[in-house]
Amino acid sequence: MTVPPPRTGLLATGIRWRDGRANLVLTDPADEQTLQPLTPGTIAGWRLDGPRTCVGIRAKAGRRVPCPRSTALPETAPRAQCERCALADPSRALARDQAMDDPRPFSLYLAWFGPGLVKVGLTATERRAARLADQGAPMFTWLAHGPLVAVRGTERKCSATGTVRERIPHRAKAAAWWRPRVAGPPQELADAHARLTPLLPDTLTPAPCDIQDLTGFYGLTDAPPPTRDQAASLAQDALLHGEFTCVAGHDALITTDTGPLFVDLRLLTGWHLTPDRGRTSGVTVKPLDTGRAPDGSVQEELF
Repeated sequence: MTVPPPRTGLLATGIRWRDGRANLVLTDPADEQTLQPLTPGTIAGWRLDGPRTCVGIRAKAGRRVPCPRSTALPETAPRAQCERCALADPSRALARDQAMDDPRPFSLYLAWFGPGLVKVGLTATERRAARLADQGAPMFTWLAHGPLVAVRGTERKCSATGTVRERIPHRAKAAAWWRPRVAGPPQELADAHARLTPLLPDTLTPAPCDIQDLTGFYGLTDAPPPTRDQAASLAQDALLHGEFTCVAGHDALITTDTGPLFVDLRLLTGWHLTPDRGRTSGVTVKPLDTGRAPDGSVQEELF
């Protein structure tokens, strides 16, 4: 039996926001992590070594348990885990309502992604704005703070009003990138805060409407430069190199040698990466869907 050669480079295991900037998490065989900053203006590049596989489970204390099956991931999949590891991952238990005994204080927030795109969500209070940056929210405000069960129940109650949503598709968030920037805090976010505050139970502490703007972190103070291409997949031995113009959540606009390229950075996870500054290659592209019709009008049915 032929033994495959060992893979080179560090395993890309995710995108992590810390102190207002995005980082690519690179993990060595001993599970020691290196953070590669991806702030706007950063020039970086990597060659991919595969096959692309599941990154495993994020266990307690930030440690990672490798996928026992080394399950292969499709090159087009914007996810880092196989289905089994995702189901077993304790960091995802909260989203499945399987960790409602978490004793930490939690916060309820309202996030604005663009006109008509207001989301309600929760996060551990200790994470503060990092959770909003994870999602690429341009602006947000806190709604309330308190124990998890009360916060989760209120999140559902707010969503049921139809004023806000619990989930906004990635496609809609990405499309909102190319809309003109608003001048000042969006009124619909303040209106949602005023409308939902009376729904708060006595077990929660209301938070004033204090809209925070994260667009400066992302490099999105103005609309991004025009581009027609979006990365659909990254192949074995692909090379991705360029200047990171905008980074929001796990999305980036990278100026490569062939022009601007919109990349969901989750496509890097599961590959072993080696720094390389050659010409970008091995990237399959597809037409970028900005949510606009040929005449420039917004296709509202996307949302």
